[in-house]
Amino acid sequence: MRYMTAGNSHGKCLLGILSGFPYGFKISKNYIKNQLEGRRKALGRGIRQKNENDNFEIISGLEGEITDGNPIGAIIYNKNRKLNSFTYFTPGYGDLIGAIKHSHTRTYLIKERASARETAMRVLLFSFTKKFLEELGIKIEHRVIKCHKETDNSKFQYLIKKFQKEGDSFGGVFEVRLKNLPIGLGGYENPKERLQSRISEELFSLGGIKSVEFGKGFEITEFSGKELNKNQKMLGGIQCGMTDGNDIAIRCATRPISSIRYPQETIDLKTGKEKEISINSSDVTSVFASAYISEFLISYVIAEEVIKKFGCDNFKEIEENVKQWRIKTKKTLKNIEGL
Repeated sequence: MRYMTAGNSHGKCLLGILSGFPYGFKISKNYIKNQLEGRRKALGRGIRQKNENDNFEIISGLEGEITDGNPIGAIIYNKNRKLNSFTYFTPGYGDLIGAIKHSHTRTYLIKERASARETAMRVLLFSFTKKFLEELGIKIEHRVIKCHKETDNSKFQYLIKKFQKEGDSFGGVFEVRLKNLPIGLGGYENPKERLQSRISEELFSLGGIKSVEFGKGFEITEFSGKELNKNQKMLGGIQCGMTDGNDIAIRCATRPISSIRYPQETIDLKTGKEKEISINSSDVTSVFASAYISEFLISYVIAEEVIKKFGCDNFKEIEENVKQWRIKTKKTLKNIEGL
């Protein structure tokens, strides 16, 4: 499969194409609508999400509620289309670097495309892959395990309100877990195609994510090889780039958001003058939204690996092949301990 997105944060719409998705898969527009709503309603959101309704169209690839094997084309219409042109930069955002890269001063062009608004389209496109995995019995779930310096989830709401009041932002840590995966997805032949490489690449496409770890991650250094071999679940469900039948456990850290309400000093690149900026519409934290969106990004990678492994263009054939593979591998591993 392949995908592509286009469109700006405050432009007319977002565009997306997902190609290579199999024929004969049933999915309702109401299901897609609910997935988009989940993204908008994540904790820590700002004013912008309350103003959007993510009204969308599927313009190709879906006949009624059944995929037709052709590229899936989609549009999400932006409700907020107020495009402000400016030439100052937001510290820590990256718009200054983008302007330098392209040798211009129109920093708003970078912010418009680099904005997390783009992820709305990926949630739409990957609603197909998420539902695909659900139908194959593969479960994906997430949870936020740390907000700023706090690990007690009963205090997360208080932190959001506190930082909201202060006009500031914070980062955090979340976990994504995949269950009931067929063994042998991924590969070891090409290093770039190893499953942890592909998942990490997709996760790092979220601007707020600064680190990714699998299984015990950095903690694994505290164990010996003998201890690891007795409990291979510490590897996080992937060995040598392939699923080993255990749950895939992934943790990600998100950075504090740069666009904050608290006044910050910057410089107008066109005039060279200092300027104070305060951004009122931004989220307080991206950790909850990132955790939610990550389910969709990972589902794209896993669905693609399923299609590659069980290589068919028809969902019913894929479903049957997965079923038979599970039976076969269960027999193979029946008397092997430690997996």
